Amino acid sequence: MSNAPKAAIAPPIPGIVGDAIVWIDARFPLVKLYKEQLGDYYAPKNFNFWYYFGSLAMLILVMQIVTGIFLTMNYKPDAKFAFASVEYIMRDVSWGWLIRYMHSTGASMFFLVIYLHMMRGLMYGSYRKPRELLWIFGCMIYLALMAEAFSAICCLGARCPTGVRRSSLTFSVPSRSLVRIWQCGSAATSALVT
Repeated sequence: MSNAPKAAIAPPIPGIVGDAIVWIDARFPLVKLYKEQLGDYYAPKNFNFWYYFGSLAMLILVMQIVTGIFLTMNYKPDAKFAFASVEYIMRDVSWGWLIRYMHSTGASMFFLVIYLHMMRGLMYGSYRKPRELLWIFGCMIYLALMAEAFSAICCLGARCPTGVRRSSLTFSVPSRSLVRIWQCGSAATSALVT
């Protein structure tokens, strides 16, 4: 006889597939993990529409990471070639236009979902004891997201096709000196877009 450990479950599906599931479960408790974490997990009765936004934010974050990786494969982080590389992505890379638009639209949707997620936290008092540390971590993550969005806008605002500076960032930031500090000077340089 074999010394293989016995599974604690009966085969959920009769036949070879059920035997394979039992064999895997004896070595790695996959069915037990599924039952404990997904299948039989206790969910409060007060779950409603507002609880979707946390997992939706995670889904959009994963989409942003994946599309960002694909975009960096063809982006040239140089002040002279940054706009040309974006044109190349839009015109010559297969489905590059779709990936870029998914990334740019996803950034806006990400912040919308994050704001709704924060609103749910405020409405249901998730900032109160004993979860105040979790709320503080969330606020720190939010500030990091804002800094990342600010740097992305600075990189996008490097040059227009006509060579004129985009002014949307300059008008949205209250101080021109802050923009100058962030850009490492009065114009966008390679240090900014890398």
